[in-house]
Amino acid sequence: MKSDICIRWDSETMESKEYKRKPARQYRKLDLICVVCDGIAHGYNFDAISCESCKAFFRRNALQPSGKLKCRNNNKCNVKFDQRKRCKKCRLTKCFSAGMRKEWILTPEERQAKRIKIEENRRSKQNLVPQQFPKTEPTDNYNLLLTLSNRVYLTQNDLLKVQLLQNAYTKAVKLNQTTGILQYPLIQPIESTYDLFRMPIFISSMRLITFFKQIPEFQKLDKDEQVYLVKLNTLSIAFLHSIFIYDTKNATYHEQDTNDPLFLEKDWINTINKEFHDIIKQIRCNLCETIQIDDEIIKIFFLITLFSSHFTLKSSSSHICTLNIFKAQNIYSELFWKYSLHYYGFENSSKLFLQFTTGIVKLQRLIDELKSTVSNYTDITKLSPLMQSLL
Repeated sequence: MKSDICIRWDSETMESKEYKRKPARQYRKLDLICVVCDGIAHGYNFDAISCESCKAFFRRNALQPSGKLKCRNNNKCNVKFDQRKRCKKCRLTKCFSAGMRKEWILTPEERQAKRIKIEENRRSKQNLVPQQFPKTEPTDNYNLLLTLSNRVYLTQNDLLKVQLLQNAYTKAVKLNQTTGILQYPLIQPIESTYDLFRMPIFISSMRLITFFKQIPEFQKLDKDEQVYLVKLNTLSIAFLHSIFIYDTKNATYHEQDTNDPLFLEKDWINTINKEFHDIIKQIRCNLCETIQIDDEIIKIFFLITLFSSHFTLKSSSSHICTLNIFKAQNIYSELFWKYSLHYYGFENSSKLFLQFTTGIVKLQRLIDELKSTVSNYTDITKLSPLMQSLL
């Protein structure tokens, strides 16, 4: 059933302003937070973001018999970074509940084989010419396996999955057309934070949720997990989406191939503080240093973000199985690597993944602060039920 977004607003035409792109700011690595002890982390270990200390602890203890470790405090010990060494039992339990996988621990033989493989790859890459973008298009019928440097990265099933994402998003846009507001190429003014969440963010959120509902991995989750992820991550993805529909030349936001009006950048700055907007632009600049606007990889980014259990959320439900969420996320993390390695090469893929990961962590923190600010200074009861639930 077609669901129209009904939004009423008086028409007003405003002149677009020529925008000159400033030089990209120097990239600065952001600190991640360990899901076990809340200490500073530097990446994924055993399928969870963790610090080096918890990584080493898990490797040493995860394969021990379950009854070997004991707790003297009825399994209620604090495992924060300043007390994590007091109880091995509670710390190991926290590792498992946070999604760390013992089956990912390598045996001594596997570690040796991995070192040999890394050395072989290093030697082989010395003779390769790095692949340059723009990316080449896959064959229309997907009958061929795509290869890079005689190594298969994208299979036919992978290509079909990428095409499924594109089709799902196209369908989501068609099912959620805008009505009652100005149409492209007119400019729709935004005069308050209320207008921002009543129009562009609402439109984007409706389309994203329709997109999520068509994803097989999302459909396999139970209803509580689906609602949890939608409430937790939709706003982050909506603002991530805005990064890729931004027109640097005209300083406007507009989704291609739609009748959506243009939204001016200066209106967004006036409704959300300039610092928030500058950080969003910095994330976009970092990502676009590595790739051009690539519709396929953007949709993969959306799903990696969707299947993220935001560990700083205080109100997370005890009924949520983070393992199910991690499994779904791993599918699209793997698809990202296959896709990115094929089209952009190893060096650009590694840079892109780091920039995306650090960018989305910072974006999630911004959204948490924004939710608090909007709730305190805006009457959200005037917004649609959907936006109220997301805020």
